[in-house]
Amino acid sequence: MRANIQKILVPTDFSATAQRAYSHALFLADQWDASIELIHTVFPEYVPTDLPVFSARATKDKIELANTALKSFTEMGISLLQMGYSFQRVPRVTGHVEIGSPVTIINRHSKQEDVDLIVMGTKGTHNRLEKTLGSVTTGVIRGASCSVWVIPEHAHIKEIRKVAYAAEMRESDPFYLQKAMAILPSAEVELHVVHVKDGKIEPAMVSLHDFEHVFNKHAANTKIAVHELEGSEVTEALDSFVETNEVDLLMMFAPEHTMIDRLFHRSTTKRMALETHVPLLLIKRQDQS
Repeated sequence: MRANIQKILVPTDFSATAQRAYSHALFLADQWDASIELIHTVFPEYVPTDLPVFSARATKDKIELANTALKSFTEMGISLLQMGYSFQRVPRVTGHVEIGSPVTIINRHSKQEDVDLIVMGTKGTHNRLEKTLGSVTTGVIRGASCSVWVIPEHAHIKEIRKVAYAAEMRESDPFYLQKAMAILPSAEVELHVVHVKDGKIEPAMVSLHDFEHVFNKHAANTKIAVHELEGSEVTEALDSFVETNEVDLLMMFAPEHTMIDRLFHRSTTKRMALETHVPLLLIKRQDQS
């Protein structure tokens, strides 16, 4: 059963990277027949005089400028994508400017508005954002109530044909993988399940044969290849596999306090996200329901 993706949230700081993520979201929305919500956050303005009336006016001015920029950003994204892509229908796009911390605003908005998927870039030019897979993206991944599709800075828009799923080889992994597959725009993909043996013994692990058997039992129409790699650095092994096998999308299930937490606290993961041209689809725990 395919996932019902109806509403996509795209955070933007108006950078070229955010524009690329927006283009990917438009492409996906067209395939899913989904709508898009753009969101931009501004920080409250404080003036040296410390008079509330001046601070309020300065903040209002920032919001007005942001709304103007958001309108141009919205229209430009559609125009740029139409230059090389023919929409089946142009997705409906709405924009929001809100005051506050980006992570807090994005995660709160995704929950309040029942967003099905967040699509965001990995690198921004806003002076409060890190120029790596930094605090905002990591914060959204950890706090979002839905899955997150992360677009590397130079990722190209194309059909998803070859997918790699980073598995821990637990008994629950086949179930998580089916949830991940349901989000993809097309069921006709070449699927590679990749497990990196880093020398650590984890509880409740299953064999490659058992994993393949369980998955095929519930998803007989999907071709699956299971790979076990050796490597002390999980991210480097995954990055090498993705590049060597020309993978279009890397997927990870992201339950709390397991692989995703370990990966996103390590600088090697930030480097992988910056250097790879492959988008990352991070499946959240809430999608189990």
